[in-house]
Amino acid sequence: MAGKSNILIVGDYNRKDYLDLFKACRNDFNFYFLEYAFPKEVTSDYYLTYGKAIFWGDFSDAYTLLDEISPKKVIFFYIEAYNHVALNLACKEKDIPTFHMEHGLRADYVPGSDPAIRQPPAPGYGKRFQKLFHFAASLKARIRNRLFLLNSIKKFSPEDAAFVKHFISIRRTHTFAATARKITSPKRQARFHISFSPNIFAVHQHNDILPPDQKVYFTGVPYFDHLAHVKATPTTSRAILLIDQPLAEHGLLKWDKKYKADFVHILTRICRQYNYKLYVKPHPRQDLEIWRQAQQLSLCYMIDDKQLGELTPTIPLVLGFYSTYLMPFASFKHTTLITYENHPAGGFLVSRPFVEAGVAHPIYDLQELHAILPDIAQLHQQQLPNKIKFTEAWMYKFDGKSGERLREILLRNDL
Repeated sequence: MAGKSNILIVGDYNRKDYLDLFKACRNDFNFYFLEYAFPKEVTSDYYLTYGKAIFWGDFSDAYTLLDEISPKKVIFFYIEAYNHVALNLACKEKDIPTFHMEHGLRADYVPGSDPAIRQPPAPGYGKRFQKLFHFAASLKARIRNRLFLLNSIKKFSPEDAAFVKHFISIRRTHTFAATARKITSPKRQARFHISFSPNIFAVHQHNDILPPDQKVYFTGVPYFDHLAHVKATPTTSRAILLIDQPLAEHGLLKWDKKYKADFVHILTRICRQYNYKLYVKPHPRQDLEIWRQAQQLSLCYMIDDKQLGELTPTIPLVLGFYSTYLMPFASFKHTTLITYENHPAGGFLVSRPFVEAGVAHPIYDLQELHAILPDIAQLHQQQLPNKIKFTEAWMYKFDGKSGERLREILLRNDL
């Protein structure tokens, strides 16, 4: 590892998909990952294939952290928590380039951003996620985490210290979206942005109140590089792929366990009626119990990323809600995309980017599938002419080289 520059990644490194954004430059840097106060919050060791984890409580303050790690660049998946803001300010004072790294699809409406359409998950549902952040935490580690922030503030200039205190006062009682509207100072922002595409960045620029001249680099979506050259097989399978989301687990759009169970029951029944095999790609933060029960009854087949890649050339029909993973299937010439828009919270067209681009057909009742499944050719022909334009606007370039573009940005010495 000698001779390589250090890069600090700040964000949820329990997510394999987030880590694989850096697959093309895995061997070019010494990666350090930071997000948690103590090791018990880490639920996956996949990050070890990339680098090393560090913890806020390992350091007395932001300056000590930067002195010990000596990062060439610091990449934030988000700058939303108190320690994120403190570290970002310290980087700016030490002239270390900071980047906000895009990690998913953004649109005009982001599910769950409005508390009025959220509700707490049903008791016991998504229990492991509560454990991740709240269960049996080390008191000593929490105290050290708090001291990291307080010691950092003491070392800031009076102006920066006042800013962090103001941010804390707003953030502790507001969502991040509301905080962003109240605090538009550039002190809250990274110096640079790395985004998947112009359309995604435009929405982020609006939601995060970024300046018009914000410097941004576009890459495409690195974790879809392995799908860029997928070609349909001569004969596709009679199958539906569901790209699922943790709506019920997180109470998004007022989904709950019962609503999800009803959805699964109706969908699997309709698929069986029309002799469609149902493949389900779960979200990493999803409770799988309902799908496990359906799989035990041979009503569906849960698949992982590797299986998805193998099945993609044969899949003719894709169903989803609002997911970054819908993007390549909206681009493939051989796939037809359907989005489900009937949510307990009301008529929110959460898949608007796909629908308005003409690459997805929205349904508001699963019973509408009775008219679609017997013959999807007509629907496919409606979507086909719009796929190239969608790809350019929302994926930038779907050429298998997005990871290389990210690598080139991180290797640059002139930033």
